[in-house]
Amino acid sequence: MSATSGFDPLALIDACYAAALDRERWSGALDGIADAVGARGAVIVSHDPARTAQTLASERIADVNLDYGVGGWWQHDSRIRLGRERGLMRPGTVTVDEMYITADEKRTDPFFQHFIDRHRLGNLCAYVGADPMDRHTLSFSAPRDLRKGPFEGAEIERLGLVGPHVIRAFRLTALVGDLRREVQGLASALEGMRAGTVVLDARGRVRLVSPAGERLAAGYLALRTGAVPTAAEPGEGARFDRFLSDVLPEQAWPLQERLLLRRRGGGRPLYVEALPLRGGDPLPEAGTGLGGGVILLLRDLLAPASRPIEPLLEQLGLTRAEARVAALVGRGAAPREVAEQLTVGESTVRSQLKAVYGKLAIRRQSELAVFITRLDSL
Repeated sequence: MSATSGFDPLALIDACYAAALDRERWSGALDGIADAVGARGAVIVSHDPARTAQTLASERIADVNLDYGVGGWWQHDSRIRLGRERGLMRPGTVTVDEMYITADEKRTDPFFQHFIDRHRLGNLCAYVGADPMDRHTLSFSAPRDLRKGPFEGAEIERLGLVGPHVIRAFRLTALVGDLRREVQGLASALEGMRAGTVVLDARGRVRLVSPAGERLAAGYLALRTGAVPTAAEPGEGARFDRFLSDVLPEQAWPLQERLLLRRRGGGRPLYVEALPLRGGDPLPEAGTGLGGGVILLLRDLLAPASRPIEPLLEQLGLTRAEARVAALVGRGAAPREVAEQLTVGESTVRSQLKAVYGKLAIRRQSELAVFITRLDSL
């Protein structure tokens, strides 16, 4: 490796793991590896029979990848068939064409004659890996242009070095996608419950607050990132502090997991429920510092049981902030009350309300109330 100039394996590996969190980066990461081994591009193929057509390729060979997957050529890939027949598809193996097919066989093989030659591809070097979760085989391949000769020893060694990381990062891409879909589902469920969340670390300090949590906590809780939350109503301070102490992870079992918290200045109470996060910090390297932690679930139990209309208003051209203001004002809240609930300036609310009137072609609050009432009745 030291004799190879311009090859930075750590940078290539880091690029793959960065792509695991941002799928848009995969093309650049694969192109970087292709350059390091003298290939036109690079592609990852799953050999699970249920999803063999699923691939991930660099932009340089996007047309090849499309023809391979959508065009159905993956079903006729003789390299895969021959590799299995000759025992070359074992995880951890690095292969080149010469290991399982001769030049004469290529000239008579339909896959090479009608697919490889048409795309002017030459030799191929591949790392065979196993999915860490289900153990199905995957391959990370780098095809050369037709005019280039066989892969050299240093190039094969490079691909074998980064190959295991490419396979792991590819699997992480799928896991991250699944996780994001689950989080979106949870967010939708919380929205349907009209609930907000506040994430606290093991010492009770605020780490994350959802937008709904910020909205619901206004007037009830003082929330500042890195600080322990406090009750906004002075008379509730001692009771909330005891509640928080009970639900922190140091306790063997919470003595009180839920609380009805009074609002500063009066009004209906806020329901607060604690969901302890047992165990260590799931992402210590990310600096979350949860160390177990607690999720506070906030709900306004006495709020009108109406379905959220903000998505409908957004479809009519309003921004998310404007839709929220329109819904609250249209249901009878004054701009000052909306500003306090959303913890923004009253001038901001009035400016957003002016934009709402313009986009909905209405002139006064009474017309907005009629409009929102009709949406609520849908």
